Amino acid sequence: MDLGLKGKIAIVTGAASNIGRMIALTLAKEGANVAIADIDTEGAEMVAKEVEALGVRTLAITTDVANQDSVNAMVKKVADEWKRIDILVNDAAIFITKPFLESTPAEWDKQIHVNYYGTIHCTRAVLDYMKEQGSGRIISIGSDAGRIGENRQTVYAGTKGAIIAFTKALALEVGRYGVTANVVCPGATLPEEGPGKRGAWVRIPSKRDPEREKAMLRLYPMGRPGRLGIPEDVANAEAYLASEQAYFVTGQVLSASGGYSRAG
Repeated sequence: MDLGLKGKIAIVTGAASNIGRMIALTLAKEGANVAIADIDTEGAEMVAKEVEALGVRTLAITTDVANQDSVNAMVKKVADEWKRIDILVNDAAIFITKPFLESTPAEWDKQIHVNYYGTIHCTRAVLDYMKEQGSGRIISIGSDAGRIGENRQTVYAGTKGAIIAFTKALALEVGRYGVTANVVCPGATLPEEGPGKRGAWVRIPSKRDPEREKAMLRLYPMGRPGRLGIPEDVANAEAYLASEQAYFVTGQVLSASGGYSRAG
């Protein structure tokens, strides 16, 4: 199916690795030109080379989504270069896994500023362009943690729940301008490993815990064949919501999580 993304202009934050990288590559394979926005300059430049190799245009822009000025400068650079912005994917995020009683205010602030404020900053920065052109797709990465909660990820879950509520409210305001706003919620999503697939620059777990993963698989109906989520599972959902086929889909939350979240 032709998703109608050829020639579209997309910004993907947090695209230097993992899910964000795969979203950027998936959009590029569909013909979209993709700006790689990430605080990791080296990683962004490497992903940009991968995108360019797919035959589309790209920019690698060092961006701190927690800083509104940094975001505004990034969005202006994209608009100056390509004259429009069709797609924003809010992927940049951090999570800190520990019991809430052991977490610190500095850790709370970091997750809130990157995850939630980062989504707000980037969304606000693109909306004037989308309003003027009469179309746009805003897709934010949530999490099943934000839908049903997650042990040892209390503040992270809170930020993702906030993104879901923000998006639902935003969809009510911006639909009149031809702009949709949706959320894709991953569950446990494991990055690919090995330099042949990802390269040493990708931040991947240095040590996998097979027993923990085996226990997690029991919570995922689609995990029974033997795998948890992979970045492509999320990227494919993102590509659909960015497409012309999803014009009438807005204010929605789609879990790409193998059935982990079945309600809410």
